This record gives sequence, C-alpha cells and structure tokens, in this order.
Amino acid sequence: MVAKFWRAHGRAGKHAWAYWFIAPTTLVMFLVFVYPLVVALWSSLHYDVMIRPTLYRFNGLQNYAAVLSEPRFWAALQTTAVFFIATVGATMLLGLIVALRLNRDLGQWNWIKPLFLIPMVVTPIVVGIQWKFMLNSQMGVITHFARVLGLPVSAWLTESKGAMFWVIAVDVWYFTPIVILLFSAGLAAMPTEVMEAARVDGASEWQTLWHVTLPMLKSIAVTTLLIRTIGGLRTFDTILVLTDGGPGRVTEVVNLFAYRVGFYYFDMGKASALGWVMLVVAVILVLIYIYLLKATAESSTAVAR
Repeated sequence: MVAKFWRAHGRAGKHAWAYWFIAPTTLVMFLVFVYPLVVALWSSLHYDVMIRPTLYRFNGLQNYAAVLSEPRFWAALQTTAVFFIATVGATMLLGLIVALRLNRDLGQWNWIKPLFLIPMVVTPIVVGIQWKFMLNSQMGVITHFARVLGLPVSAWLTESKGAMFWVIAVDVWYFTPIVILLFSAGLAAMPTEVMEAARVDGASEWQTLWHVTLPMLKSIAVTTLLIRTIGGLRTFDTILVLTDGGPGRVTEVVNLFAYRVGFYYFDMGKASALGWVMLVVAVILVLIYIYLLKATAESSTAVAR
C-alpha cells in the first residue's frame, strides 16, 4: 500500500511540474485579458465618471439602458455594420480570387507570397498615418496620380461618401494579404487526386471550382471568416488616425464612440458598457462560426465515410 501511495504521489508530483511551465503564460493571459474584462464589467455596473469621484456608486444596468437608448450609439452601430460587412466581404472575396489565381501557377508565383506579410508587420496606427499622407488633397500620392489621369480630385477624407469609402479601402488593403495566405494554405493542402479525378471525369474549370474546390475550402473559409470578424469588430486605431470618426460622425464606429465617451466625457461606466455590448455581439458571431465549423467538419467526415 505504501509503495502504491508513493508511486501515485511521485506521478502526481512529476505532472505538477507541467503546471509550473504554463503558469507564466496563464498569469499573463489573466493580467492582459481576464482582469481588464472583470474591471470593465464592474465599472459598467457603476456610475463611474472620473471627474466626479465622490458620486461613484452602484447603479446596476442603468449604463446599459442609457447606452441602448442613445441615438448616437445606434448610428455608430449602423456604421460599424456597414464597415464590417463591406470590409469582411471584400477581403474574403479578393483573398479567394487571388489565392485561386496564384494556385494555378504555384511555382511561378511562389516568390510573391512572402510579400503579402509586409502589411501585417506594420501597426494600424502607422497604416493610418501612411494613408492619410497619401490621400492628402494637396500633396498626396493618390491625389497626384488622379490629376495625372485626369480624374476629379477632392478632399478624400473630408467628404461623407469619400471618407467611408477610403476607410473601408484601407482596411481591405491591410487585411486581404492574410486572407490570401490562409486560402493559399487551404488550396495547397488539397489532395491532388480529387482534382485529377474531376478532370478525368470531364469537369470544366468552373465545375471543378464550384463542386470540388469551394466545398473542400469550407472549413478554412469559416476559420478565415472568424479571424476577419474579430479583426473587423476590433477596428479603431486606423479610423481614429484617418478621419477621427468624421466628417461629422459618418465614420464613427462603436469602438470610437466608446473611446470618446471614456476619454472625452470621462464616463468610464458607459464606455465599459459599450465595450461589453460589442463583446457580446462578437461572442454571438463567434459561436455561430464555431457551429458552422463543426457542421462543416461533420459533413466532411460523413462524405469521407
């Protein structure tokens, strides 16, 4: 009995070292993610205005009620939805088209794939500054080429339609390369036997794409969509630098609205409530994508059997 106890104790002690190895990462994750979420939740349930510290008190769900009854919030949510649908849709479509084109002549275009990582190593703040200079109505590069080509030149970022278009275009430029790489990885992992069998059966390129390639890309497409959804809902700094939500509030997304509520009006309670509302929206979308991913995996397993 004693021998069995010490053997079991020895095994437990040996496995306990694994927890020490993951402890630093767990601590960092707690400090960076979990602790701020808990503090934000606590703040969202209180009247927490930094310039009125003596009035700090618990007010339950009043901040959420105030946020949801605020017309500016619904306007920002509508802007967020337009921005999200346009950027995610465009990056997914462009990424798929470019990946399919590169996959046709893999050896010829293989050298270009590392170049797609260049935008991803630049921070969004720098991207915003870079594009703001390029879109300058007096000396911007894009303005110069527009004049050379005889195209109408305007103050790109200070007109309502132009500002929204360029905010979306910059985000598409920034995130499309990673989508290309993800789809390229999915195409490279496809078994060549399936493609050859489709050709032997006389399938055209369109039929092969529609009935073979795209169905086999479902799982990677859902994963890519999940990544883009998180990125699209997190967008803040690029818009802050490019337009600061203007002209007026045309490009003001919910994240930028929350920033202003917190750091312009110092109402951290309402700002935290806005953050949690967007977190709930993101979690709902992520759960939908996970369900789709599981359904895709199950259907693929059923087909394989």
